[in-house]
Formats: sequence, C-alpha cells, structure tokens
Amino acid sequence: MNRMIGTGNSRTHLRSLALLVLATTIVASCGGESVAPVDPAGTVEITPAPPQLAVAPGIPFGPFGLWTMNVLEWGPKPFTASHNFINADTLILQINAARAKGHRLIIAMAGGPSSRYVTSGQFDLNKWKTVMNTYNKSTLKTAVAGAVTDGTIIGNMLIDEPETKQWGTTLTKAKIDQMAVYAKTIFPTLPMGVNHGPPAYKWHNTERYTKVDYVVYQYAYWVSNGNLTTWKDAVLAQAKLDGVTPAFSLNVLNGGKQDRGDGLYDCVGTGMGGLGQRYPNCLMTSDQVRSWGKTLTPLGCAILLWQFNKTYMSKSANLSAFNDIATVALSSPKRSCKRV
Repeated sequence: MNRMIGTGNSRTHLRSLALLVLATTIVASCGGESVAPVDPAGTVEITPAPPQLAVAPGIPFGPFGLWTMNVLEWGPKPFTASHNFINADTLILQINAARAKGHRLIIAMAGGPSSRYVTSGQFDLNKWKTVMNTYNKSTLKTAVAGAVTDGTIIGNMLIDEPETKQWGTTLTKAKIDQMAVYAKTIFPTLPMGVNHGPPAYKWHNTERYTKVDYVVYQYAYWVSNGNLTTWKDAVLAQAKLDGVTPAFSLNVLNGGKQDRGDGLYDCVGTGMGGLGQRYPNCLMTSDQVRSWGKTLTPLGCAILLWQFNKTYMSKSANLSAFNDIATVALSSPKRSCKRV
C-alpha cells in the first residue's frame, strides 16, 4: 500500500506533518519489520508479507532428498512432498521455503549415518536423545507447531530401517516407542514414524508399536517376485495390528527385477529399467512405477520414491509415470499420518 503526502498551503503542511508522525510511530511499534521507513520526500510505503501458496491437496507425493537445506533440487512439480534430512540450524529455513511453495515435508531430525548413534555395535538411545535435544528450543517448537497446523510438515522419521544390521541387535518396537514418546515431549503435535525396508513388515512382527504414529513401508520387486498385491496385503495387515498409519515408498533406483541370471550384470530384460546402484539391483521400469504407485497411493498418508536422482527423474517415460501418480495423489482424500 502506498500513501502520498503532498505539499502546499499551511493546512496541507500540518496534515503532512501529522501523517509523518503517524507513519513514524507505526514503524517504531512494528520494529521496522513489515512497514517501510518514511521517505523524506513524502512517501510512506507499507510492504505486505510475501504470498504463500496453499498446501497441496490430496496424498503427499515425492522423493527422498528433494531439498538441500532450503534449496529445491527439482521443480517441485509434479511432486507435492518430499522426505529430507534436516538439522536444528536449518529446520526453519526448510519449513519457510517449503511453505512458500505449498510443499509438504517428512523430516528426519535425527537422520544421518547410523554410526553417530551406535556404541560397541549397538544402537545407543542416549546418543539419539542428544541429537533430539538440539531441537529443544522455543523458536523451533513454535515453528514446527505452526508447520504441523498448516500442513507443511506431516511427519518426522525417528529411525531408518531398524531391521538392518547397522543398528545391532537390541532394537525393538518398544524401544522405538520410547523414541516417539521422547520426541513428542519436544514436539507434541508432530506425527512420529519409522521407515522400514521391503521385507521389514516381518521384523519383530509378534511385537506391537503402541506410540509410533506411522510407518513408511518400501516396496521392491524382489520382496514378492513382483506380486504387489501379496506384499501390500501383508503390510496393511501388519499396520493394522500395530495400530499405525501406513505410508508407502517405491525403491525406484534398486527395486526393479534383479539381474542374477546370465552372469552379465546389465539390467537389460523384462522388468528391468537399467542398472541400479549396486549388484544385482536394477532400476524400476516406468510401467512398474506407474502401476505400483497408482495402487499404493490411496492406501497411505504419503507416497514416496527412493530417492531423488535427476537422471532417472528426467527420463520422459519415468516423468510420465510420476505425473500419472500425481494425478491419483491429488484426487485422493488427504489422510493424517497420526496414529489410528
């Protein structure tokens, strides 16, 4: 908003002085943050806050690692969400950047290499708590509470793939529940979750989560020989037993049909989309991504892709598959990642 202060006769001059005093008072009372200083030439400019996009509707959809701090690596279209490592110093930067684009976040406050949380080969809860304590600040609490309320943040990952040997042998669902409780003493409204790899619905499956809100279940061809229905039904049954809300991920970089057959690792053949990140894994084909993604999207609180890779994402066939998933995601009812 612009307000002009004119010059001329004494009445106009007095009126100008009054407006000048009023404008100066406004600047002082606001700390000069949202109101521009008075122009000596006679112009008072009030600068509005930058516009913010509404959070994208439907089921959040996107890859791991789409942001580097507060800088997008892609688009974000057709992606409406992403899963990213963060730390206490850069959390607010990423929240503000995502909010400005209407983008949704699953954050990994205690992400990073497993070695930072392991002592003598076993997961060390105290080390994990030490990292979480770096977020125990009023500014971060306020920022996260606001981001949960407006839908910018939909969840926080407590730990990644606890079923793997990198964490040792002492982790249980009960211990991960303890982590959820501890994190919620800092961020009580933030859904807390865990990421599991493709076969991990079988991990400690006689135990139950009682505090964890959501679980990200990741799919790859080899876990069910390409039969998504068999895997999906088992995962949903386990999520129901655990009382958690499911979220899903496709391992697009290592989750196609594996190449073990002829001694030549080239990932050329039916169900193989090219070389994966390591033997014997292959990329998912665009048809696999499209079919599996469209099936899983409406069933969870988010649909993710492991992980952002510009070369893979840029291929026209893959981009077409992502756009098809995005269409399903946008038209599906939004679902909270909070515990059911």
